[in-house]
Amino acid sequence: MPNSKRLEQAIVHLDELEAIVVDDPIDLYYLTSLQLSLGRLFIFKDRKPVLCVDGRYAEAAAQQNLVDVQIWDWKSPLPFALPKRIGFDSLKTTYAQFEQLMHLAPTTDWVALQGPILQQRMIKDEGEIALLKEVARLGTQGYQYVLTLLKEGITEQEVACELEIFWKRHGAEGVAFSPIIAFGEHSAFPHHRASSRKLRQGDIVLIDIGVSLHHYQSDMTRVCFFGSVSQQLQHIYKLVLHAADKAYELCRPGVLIGEVDAAARNFIESSGYHFIHGLGHGVGLEVHEKPRVRISTADADLPLKPGMVLTIEPGIYLPNEGGVRLEDTIVITHNGYESLTQCSMQPVDVLTQL
Repeated sequence: MPNSKRLEQAIVHLDELEAIVVDDPIDLYYLTSLQLSLGRLFIFKDRKPVLCVDGRYAEAAAQQNLVDVQIWDWKSPLPFALPKRIGFDSLKTTYAQFEQLMHLAPTTDWVALQGPILQQRMIKDEGEIALLKEVARLGTQGYQYVLTLLKEGITEQEVACELEIFWKRHGAEGVAFSPIIAFGEHSAFPHHRASSRKLRQGDIVLIDIGVSLHHYQSDMTRVCFFGSVSQQLQHIYKLVLHAADKAYELCRPGVLIGEVDAAARNFIESSGYHFIHGLGHGVGLEVHEKPRVRISTADADLPLKPGMVLTIEPGIYLPNEGGVRLEDTIVITHNGYESLTQCSMQPVDVLTQL
């Protein structure tokens, strides 16, 4: 979608307001395609948006015609008048930034809004979905490369490092987050950080990875075996697969997000295990964005809509033994969903394939 359309859509957030101000760098990129570490965009109901930047971004900003550009030093009065009621993003504006806004326009009524651009970003357009498919393919290639690295004696850190190099060589901007490479008992920690732990026969291996390309992110998790693992770990693998199926059965427009989480959560808990985290999250310009797929969040009552891109990632964790989490990134379509990950979840014994 052209950025002009995104700017036009942002106006709907105004309601009774006369303008909104946007200063989060990712929201600014979404609306203008400009990479700014510092910028402030005013979107008005009745006139062209105004982007304030300092001298570092003056030339780049001047090359686009979506918004008027004003060079500003962040200390002087604004070089244009502000209306009486302006909305700001209370989820992203710090107290210090709010104080600055009050100082700039003490007579303006600054109205707190709950993530207005985040709400807009929640529904991806066709161009975004195409980019997310491309980055998901690169993510899956990274997973397949990781499988070739799994040899006895290699460390989690070595795998994580080699994966990042692989992705960089294939055009990636970087990793979406620090790769979670967890051998054996470490897979029982949902947010484990790669360590010097060496791979041994009989280990379960959890691989939670994501890559960044064209500013968009991927996210996927797979679990494989390095030789024979315990019957209990094989059992919870099957349970997690079934929990994912329960969730996918509900992934279609109109179903409430909380219902999707509950389907997987109830199945795991009825099987005698705990489900200790949310079922998933939105993915886009950030690897964790709206909606949050969990029954206990404010997003639980949101219905799924075409264009939503989110993860489904049920998991079961056994302290001191290991854990299983399986994660795909999907896009909600008009009649169901499509997986962007395109990689089997069936268990693989890597040792038998060497």
